[in-house]
Amino acid sequence: MSNVLICLLSSLLWRIRGGLRIPFTNIKFPLNKIWFALLYSAEYCYLTVWDFNKWLVSSIATLVSYQSYGWGEYISCVTGGGKPSERSDCDLVDDIVDNLKITYKGKVYKLTDYPVLFGWVGLSLRGLILTFIIGLAFNNIPYMLTGLGMGTCYWLGGIIGRKILKKEDKTSWNIGEWIFGGYLGIVLCVLF
Repeated sequence: MSNVLICLLSSLLWRIRGGLRIPFTNIKFPLNKIWFALLYSAEYCYLTVWDFNKWLVSSIATLVSYQSYGWGEYISCVTGGGKPSERSDCDLVDDIVDNLKITYKGKVYKLTDYPVLFGWVGLSLRGLILTFIIGLAFNNIPYMLTGLGMGTCYWLGGIIGRKILKKEDKTSWNIGEWIFGGYLGIVLCVLF
């Protein structure tokens, strides 16, 4: 039962971090960017051994992991609502995805010509950076790699929002946040 609560809380907190509004208002939750870091680290300590220093270090690492670099254009592309442009979301990832190309029978295929695939690759790599930083604090190599699932989580949000619900607004992005937050909760429960 506690694992289910951890997954649901992680999903909610990741969505709050993304800008969820307080019900029946147009106001974002106060300090929306910090709650995920504090409570996700508390969930980690609950699943392992509670220690204030471990909680503090993992809270800081978690906050840094998602506040250091952006990922907006990748999400916009993977959910089907955007096209690659000049961006500076994450130089580490931008340099890779902007230069990925395949030459086949004399024709050059650039990743930037395929927005959904571009977004999926970019977001998966950005997710790797996110969980790598958190995994350093958790001292867990398998956790470090789980961020590679970020692109798939948001891609599913795009499928649900645009294909099933037929929404052309930020619904896909928001659904992706719910899915990725839940995914992070599942990863925490499975690995710890």
